[in-house]
Amino acid sequence: MNLRVRLAGLACGMLLVAAAAIPAAQAKMLPWSVLRGKVVLFVTGHTPAGIPNDDSRVAKHLASLGLTVKQVGDTVPVSATRGSDLIVISSTANAHILGDKFADSKVPIFTWDTFDYPNLGMTGPVLHKDFGVINPRQDYADSFMILYGYLANITSDISRSLHVLHPHMFGTLYLEPGTAGWGRPGPGGTVITDFDGNPHEAGVFTYERGASLADGQVARAKRVGFYLANGNFHLLTAVYGPAAKDPHLRKWAIGLKLFDTALRWALSPSAPIPRYDPAALRARLRQAAAGKKILFVERVHGGEGRKADAQMVSYLRGLGFGVDIADQMDPQTRAHGKNLVIISSTCSKYKLAGKYADAPVPVLALEGLDADALHLVGRHRYVDYGEYGEERESDDPPDDFLDIVGSWSPMAAGLPAGLVQFAQHPSVVKWASPGPNAIVIATLPNAPSQSAIFGYPKGAPMVDGFIAPARRALMGLDNPTFSYLTPQGKALFDAIVLWSISGS
Repeated sequence: MNLRVRLAGLACGMLLVAAAAIPAAQAKMLPWSVLRGKVVLFVTGHTPAGIPNDDSRVAKHLASLGLTVKQVGDTVPVSATRGSDLIVISSTANAHILGDKFADSKVPIFTWDTFDYPNLGMTGPVLHKDFGVINPRQDYADSFMILYGYLANITSDISRSLHVLHPHMFGTLYLEPGTAGWGRPGPGGTVITDFDGNPHEAGVFTYERGASLADGQVARAKRVGFYLANGNFHLLTAVYGPAAKDPHLRKWAIGLKLFDTALRWALSPSAPIPRYDPAALRARLRQAAAGKKILFVERVHGGEGRKADAQMVSYLRGLGFGVDIADQMDPQTRAHGKNLVIISSTCSKYKLAGKYADAPVPVLALEGLDADALHLVGRHRYVDYGEYGEERESDDPPDDFLDIVGSWSPMAAGLPAGLVQFAQHPSVVKWASPGPNAIVIATLPNAPSQSAIFGYPKGAPMVDGFIAPARRALMGLDNPTFSYLTPQGKALFDAIVLWSISGS
């Protein structure tokens, strides 16, 4: 019996616990029928005699998908990328020889050369912290965990195309313990799968074109990091024969399918990066506001921030939204019939008491300290969430800049990657560290783990397996900050409101 079929047969006895499934979405990736004939520059190296090397198997597989393969050595000049649609880099290529020659490439890159991740800006430079290799000879016990992958993100195009929509241990990656690489991407990256449920050890991770890389540079084309090693391609799991008719088995042994799907994502064109046009953005927001109702939750009898709350409500009404004001002590039933709930930073999380976490309408939180109660982040204050610049609570000074790391998303309002002044003068900024299903738009300067703007799509697992009943977003404004947002800050507010209230 085929070993892959046998492994898949054994897998049927394992219980898969599904937290939730999200509705299927229209895939943005092109089908293989359209991608046939695309040119792949396959960069490889040499391995000593007796050391497994699956480069020839990979090249044959790429050709079987209808791709035109040009195999070259790791000394190849950058000029060789001309005319290529994708650069594929094997772990047999010497990372020291490669250096950063492909770091600025406008051609998408798909790589399992783990030691080359820092050269490409895909991870930091520190071995065992930012990236690493699990080898059965040195890490025998850990090598068993790479048999199984945890689907960290179920809202990416790759995950949706896999039709594996459960955020848990989803399937076997290898047929037997072996060598595998992992990386810790920067905040602009997306973790697709991780090992042992550790989001900091990503087996598969991606960067969209325009996303900020781990080294602060901007990805000029898509990037994919994959967990393969020199001689492990033939160990990628797949299901053949009668086992392929069982939908659970098809979703279990998917190592090869994951490889092909990530490859197809890399070859598919990127969505256009939004252009910064505040007037056009506001016009779209006015159009979206027609007939929409917002529940604005605030501390009705509060002090600091009352002026900003009044200005925010007036601004939203001026756009055409119907806005009802609720006190933080009012029941969650006030959200019935509304299209969006905005929670002001004047609210106290202890008075909110976890309200609106399970509301079946989109929620935009401006109060970052309520992020844990809303299941946006974990529950450890100063670790999972906190305040930047708050007296007696932060070692960091107030700030008026944010670092845009997800410029490719419409939530970024078309602002380019890098620092942007969002407020007219330094102030307190609320931050939180969301889970892997969040789309991170902006972090605090020099603090890549502290996100100031992010969103969870509807159906995305947030924290502790909680599934977003509708879109969830955070923009960590302090109580009075709305009153002195810069034009860029106001555009970010418009974009996050528009994203929150639009679609599912």
